[in-house]
Amino acid sequence: MTALCLTVLALASLHAQSSVTELNDAGWKALRDGNGARAEAIFSEALTLRPNDPVLVLGSGAAAQAQGHHREAILRLQRALDLEPRLTVASKLLGQIAYNEGEIDLAIRTHEKALKYAPKDPELSDRLDAWRRDAEVHHSFEEVRYDRFRVMFEGRAEQSLAAQATTVLTSAFFRIGEKLGEYPSNTIVAILYTEKQFRDITRAPEWSDGQYDGRIRIPVAGASQKPELFARVLTHELTHAVLASIAPRGVPTWLNEGLAQYFDGTDLQAARQRMKTLGRPTPLRNLERSFMQLNAADAQVAYDESLLAAGVLFDRPGFGWTRLLHRLADGQPFGDAIESFGFSYADLEASFAR
Repeated sequence: MTALCLTVLALASLHAQSSVTELNDAGWKALRDGNGARAEAIFSEALTLRPNDPVLVLGSGAAAQAQGHHREAILRLQRALDLEPRLTVASKLLGQIAYNEGEIDLAIRTHEKALKYAPKDPELSDRLDAWRRDAEVHHSFEEVRYDRFRVMFEGRAEQSLAAQATTVLTSAFFRIGEKLGEYPSNTIVAILYTEKQFRDITRAPEWSDGQYDGRIRIPVAGASQKPELFARVLTHELTHAVLASIAPRGVPTWLNEGLAQYFDGTDLQAARQRMKTLGRPTPLRNLERSFMQLNAADAQVAYDESLLAAGVLFDRPGFGWTRLLHRLADGQPFGDAIESFGFSYADLEASFAR
């Protein structure tokens, strides 16, 4: 009888191991497919069978992040690392979420610990160096918090601009979300710099008025004298932040910049006129990557094309922005994704092609 019981227990253990493996594989597949809710349910079921499995806890944290539950994701990823400190992928995800949420001290500590177990990982060391530079510059900054926004600034002179920024960001956020059909819940950090701080931190080209790299960064010289320009730049970079939350990957740069200009109020007719008189059209497929390497003249053409192409999509009433962005995030190339909406690259380029 004892031997029979041991055999039954052994078979049950093997079945449980097999079930957990299958659930783990299914959970990660659901995440790759962009289905965070299904992944959450699958990892929860697996954790009932093996509650202290660090990979399953990591999967649960990734599923929470995929659904925009950033605080819960942080807690789960911290637990995964308590169970297995060498789980570098958990350290990277936790560090990035913490940084995006404005918790730079947590991001730095997480990567410092991770480097003890993976000292030759270049991604860990490069991120850590960048975050330490950020922390060094920002150690004397103050901040204003409102709803989902954190606006960082240095000195009393910028306090009124920071308050103004929260008003602009809040209004623009709901306008952008209404048009795109989604309101991401993550924290959005905006940092107001002097011109020198902005150039030193971002290494942005001279023609750049702002940057989004997980945080909105803008120089504020003269902003109090030009409040409309200040609002336009904030709205432009906020659009990038919203898009990054809806579709963390897959959005071509020209579409990203076209949408940002549409929402910041850039004059579409002026862009069309510049393309007629000065523009040297470039195929949109050549504008799918960053514009940062372009000179000022070529950048102007790239931005004008981007706005005009995005305008073609906005001209169609009820265009399915949410569906398009989710398809791009799921890995579908833009050329393939846009065909299901009855468009081609040629249709978009017709607005500026000669």
